[in-house]
Amino acid sequence: MYDKVFFINATNASDLVIGRLTDTLVDIAYQQSTWGQQMPIVWVPLDLQISDMRADGVKLITKEKVLDINRSNKEFSLSEKRVEDFLLVQNSIGKILYFDEPALRDFIVIQPSAMVNILRAFITDRMFWPKKGLLRDILEKLSATGVLQKTDLFTLWSQRAFKELLGNDRIKDYVVQVLLHLDILVEPKRYNEMDTAADLFLVPCIVTSNIPRKIQIAATDDKTICIAYHLKETVVPSALSFKLIGAAICIWPLKKVDSRFCLYFQAAVMDADSENIIHIHVEGQRIYAYLINDKSKELISPDLATTTQECLTLALERILQFYHRAICKQNFQIMSDLFEIEVGEICNGETCLIPLLDAQKRKHWSCKNGKKHETKYPLNWVFDKNKEHCDPNCEGLEKETKTLLLKPTDQHFVHLTKYLGIGDFYNFFIHLGMTKTDYDNLNFRYFSNPMDMMLMGMFQWRDKTESDQSPATFGKLLEALKAIGRQHYLCQGG
Repeated sequence: MYDKVFFINATNASDLVIGRLTDTLVDIAYQQSTWGQQMPIVWVPLDLQISDMRADGVKLITKEKVLDINRSNKEFSLSEKRVEDFLLVQNSIGKILYFDEPALRDFIVIQPSAMVNILRAFITDRMFWPKKGLLRDILEKLSATGVLQKTDLFTLWSQRAFKELLGNDRIKDYVVQVLLHLDILVEPKRYNEMDTAADLFLVPCIVTSNIPRKIQIAATDDKTICIAYHLKETVVPSALSFKLIGAAICIWPLKKVDSRFCLYFQAAVMDADSENIIHIHVEGQRIYAYLINDKSKELISPDLATTTQECLTLALERILQFYHRAICKQNFQIMSDLFEIEVGEICNGETCLIPLLDAQKRKHWSCKNGKKHETKYPLNWVFDKNKEHCDPNCEGLEKETKTLLLKPTDQHFVHLTKYLGIGDFYNFFIHLGMTKTDYDNLNFRYFSNPMDMMLMGMFQWRDKTESDQSPATFGKLLEALKAIGRQHYLCQGG
């Protein structure tokens, strides 16, 4: 909305720039769609009573207290439904903070600036930190790692400046839920139900450590596919990148290296599964995401790449819509108006990208380094998961000599058995070198569940092949599939 930049000395109350900033904020307020709208007369008594409480220094009250105040107005009292409407409108215009969510609707912040003061406990410039002691140590650790223990958060809130508002544990728990709702604090994705991750929070907006070089170079050209979201209007605002990273680490568990969460300034590394990691970082106008397999990019499942892309794209769309609504711009129905998607690979330590629309029209592209890249693997980001047949010009995997030497994962076996079907499985199983007795034993044990029978048959073939000191490879699967005329199942099975 505004392209002015204000440089303010916050320690100087007479700084003239503060006045110009104030004028600009008033100008923005005038442009809000709610400016000048008349308040329903029936709301006036309750609005005045809350304003009086605000003037008396009250910052937070329970919803039950508001309902009691409303009932005391007797003939001017509102129904509970109208009180709810009143609170939601007051929240929308910024006079209060009220969230109609199960964990949040019991309290109302009638002085929104109080939340800013609460955030100062852990989101503040280094120059305002205590010089030494426990509080300094907590903030140092938070800045370096982005990790905030729940007990440490409550220790920060135990300072005299915050005790007035955070008077009891119930209010503290409410404020924690608000900060989680606003994505300022993030509960890390748990690996399992026994994980103790609930005892800590991640704070993407405060971590200052840059991503280490050794993690960056893990994204090599033979193991990595890339996708980038190129924002058309401006560089990616810090708040947007923090919110996107917060959304990502709610979906995938953060990777740990040397007992440290891989959360960095505008970057994060997450475990997609046991064999693949997701690396996200923001730079200039682009949000980059890398999907890195521990052996080869040829083993990255198209389903995994596409699901990852869909999650990231949806999160980015919602965040952009939120920011556009916040500054009164129109809602965008077509996301291409906001960003362009590019896909690519790593080349000589750099990211080589091509617009997605171009990649879908060609098999190769040449990058600035003069290298010729195939679009096959980058296009796995937009793989059609409902596609049942290969394209007429598909050449299969016969020319993919590197791929044929690789070992399929459990996930590849799952995909392949989905396409095979029980009708094809017997002949396929025999052409893999297994016996009719092997098949009969499987059929007897898993008769009621054909999918389990086929999958256990694949595992049995792999174990038997490996025990004979011969690797179970894609090449051997392809030979068996060719023998039954189903060689393209490997293409579709990812």
